[in-house]
Amino acid sequence: MNLGAATRVTAFLAALLAGAAACGPADSGSGAAASRSGTAAAPVSPSGAGSAAGAGDSAAGFPETLKRSVLEQAARDGRSPAGGRTVLAVFDSGARPYLVWQSENTGDICVALNGDGGSAVTQCSNATELATRAVPGVGLFLSARRAELQGRPVWNVLLLSGGEAVDRISCRQQDVAVRKAFTAEVGGLERTVWTATVPDELGGDFRASVRRGDGPAVETVRIDPGDHGGQC
Repeated sequence: MNLGAATRVTAFLAALLAGAAACGPADSGSGAAASRSGTAAAPVSPSGAGSAAGAGDSAAGFPETLKRSVLEQAARDGRSPAGGRTVLAVFDSGARPYLVWQSENTGDICVALNGDGGSAVTQCSNATELATRAVPGVGLFLSARRAELQGRPVWNVLLLSGGEAVDRISCRQQDVAVRKAFTAEVGGLERTVWTATVPDELGGDFRASVRRGDGPAVETVRIDPGDHGGQC
């Protein structure tokens, strides 16, 4: 499966749409990936950067000051959240969450990556391109970032499904849990963003166990940010 090109610090992405994309620094400070699709915004830093964090800020989350700056930039770009709604997409690795929303004006789905140094980079996937994805279907969405889980290297990945729910993904008899992060209607169909934390040593065509209206099914989704060459 896929993901476009990078813009910031050894950034790496893995995705599916067409066009250029950017990514913030990896959570562990290392690793870079390839991607496909999305529109990248310039890095955003909160006003008064360098000052102490506010009372609502959290080093482990998405600081309120940074969130305000991201959404102010989104408003300038014409991509304010529909109904003001944003969610945090969290990972089992415990890495920094992503801020996710759907643009009210364009229908694009946007993700802000909370990078090092108190700044963020935003990627948005075009609603028209999202609407062309296979239905039902599941695939990589926008970015994969390097992280660590209990001292082991892992990749935090985003998946996007259309017309189905994802229960888990698996490779070589090893199951990987997924978390439902965000749901929005694009192209007249409900699309859902999921998070997963994949061990670094796994890569290739994962089996995705999904649920549709008529019961369980299996999809194939390519996840290989470490370029393992299809070990699944």
